[in-house]
Amino acid sequence: MKHVVKVILILLNTLWGILLIMGAYSAYCPTRIGVLIELLFPLTLFVCIAFLFVWLAFNPRYIWIPAAALILSWGGIARYCPIHKPSHLDNHQPGFTLMTYNTYFFLDYEGAETTQNRTLTHVLSQNADIVCLQECQDLAGPNPGLKMTQSQIDSIHSRYPYRIPTEHGLNFLSKYPAELLFDTIYSESSAVAIYRVKIDRQEVTIVNQHMESIGLTQTDKELYQEITAHPNTDYLDEVKKHLLSKLVKAASTRNRQADITAQKIEETPGNVIVCGDFNDSPLSYSVRRFRSMGFRNAYNELGLGPGITYHANRFWFRIDHILYKGDMKAQWLTRQRYKSSDHYPLVARFIWEKPANH
Repeated sequence: MKHVVKVILILLNTLWGILLIMGAYSAYCPTRIGVLIELLFPLTLFVCIAFLFVWLAFNPRYIWIPAAALILSWGGIARYCPIHKPSHLDNHQPGFTLMTYNTYFFLDYEGAETTQNRTLTHVLSQNADIVCLQECQDLAGPNPGLKMTQSQIDSIHSRYPYRIPTEHGLNFLSKYPAELLFDTIYSESSAVAIYRVKIDRQEVTIVNQHMESIGLTQTDKELYQEITAHPNTDYLDEVKKHLLSKLVKAASTRNRQADITAQKIEETPGNVIVCGDFNDSPLSYSVRRFRSMGFRNAYNELGLGPGITYHANRFWFRIDHILYKGDMKAQWLTRQRYKSSDHYPLVARFIWEKPANH
């Protein structure tokens, strides 16, 4: 009997190990299967780590099976869940701070009873030099329905003299001179805008994008919440019909959008930042597409843990990103657990790697 249990454990561990390795590099295979394996990555990682303890207790001779899977998939694990000491903000070196934030159209996700809009208050409290907002309207005047007060709007206007809203939910706030280079709507739920900002004697091209949403209705999200709260095989047909097919379709759309944005900026010289709500994980094709162009991931260089940026409906993923390349370096980054929106904001400080006169 013990031998049968051992064989079953070996087979199961091998299967989950293969899934983990495939998930770690799923971005290289942006097919239906690749997308599904990418979505399963957190589960496969948890299971393979659990097998380490199972073998330690049951038969340490076979601990090499999960260990080998973890080693072979380490590249994906490091991107999904980097481990770095918390960095400290240093304003002494020349540079700038950037915030990216999906504001949930300034609705209050927690429904808190306040006199002012909490999301706008938080944006102001961070005092970032550049702010890239998604799902955001024009901040031209007060909005009593959203508790946007005149004093908040006045603060935005005085602090950010360069404001570039678009008609499709993107907004750009800057303390430095900025101009809009390009913007377009990809779909009803996705858009991109590209700006040029002059910071001191440097120029930075900034891409603010909101990629295709995950495509689930409120009913779908409630189904997902029920499944994750009470796992049951009776839900399998509904999962396949209502969730997986929509998630895969939306991922394929984001892949095409990433290609379009990448082609648009492929020949852009100098300093470039691509940030916003990707609606995609760190292992996705869309993130890899920019990484293949030489972009670095600020969170992967400075973050600690999975860095979840979307917290609603139990969809706990890091889907907001800050990618960059050029003569600058991400020196500090924070993911702020502030729940007035369904997303958490990311704030990063960049310093120049070369003197501005080079």
